[in-house]
Amino acid sequence: MYAQPEGVPDLSGLRVVRRGWLLGEARRGRFAPSQALAMGLAAEDAARRADYGADEPEALKYLKGETLQLEPHRLTPKPGEDGRLPDAAGYALVCIDGFPVGWAKLRDGLLINERAPGWRWM
Repeated sequence: MYAQPEGVPDLSGLRVVRRGWLLGEARRGRFAPSQALAMGLAAEDAARRADYGADEPEALKYLKGETLQLEPHRLTPKPGEDGRLPDAAGYALVCIDGFPVGWAKLRDGLLINERAPGWRWM
């Protein structure tokens, strides 16, 4: 799915790499957000996010593509959720020092890294 600004002229006959901002794709009946969407959001725009400081080892582990054990105080829950981890599932925006860096799937108290492979530190 792409978001395209209003007023874009007719692009017929032109080679277009992307027809707008890649928001994500439908996978197995659900929406999977893109890395581009994560990078274009402000931390406050996410329905659910996990926050880390740049000086914490978890931040580097996430940037390298590792799965993290999620501590309850790290999660800013969706509106209407009480922040309990066992029932929480879905995507969370991972932020470092308040800046979005990518997505993770929240499942069974884990943050399963969804950061695009090309964006990971080696």
